[in-house]
Amino acid sequence: MLTLTWSGAAFAQSASAGAEIYEENCATCHGERLRPTGAAPDLKKLTADRKDFFEKMVNDGKGQMPAWGGVITDEQREAIWAYIRSRAG
Repeated sequence: MLTLTWSGAAFAQSASAGAEIYEENCATCHGERLRPTGAAPDLKKLTADRKDFFEKMVNDGKGQMPAWGGVITDEQREAIWAYIRSRAG
């Protein structure tokens, strides 16, 4: 498992990249700009301590959530996580 630590500028850059990746791959179910659609969990409610859960769900999928492991890179997944954390409620 790849774990990255972000400084302020690097985090902002990663979150920006993550926003683009999210919009391309996740927004259909999880809502444009993380606005929940009711069809999937509200990702803004994922707390920082749920990162392992997030990684497992993205990589392995569950229920209607498809497995993205091997489809997106670890770096892309990390960028999506940075984006989610940047908009956490």
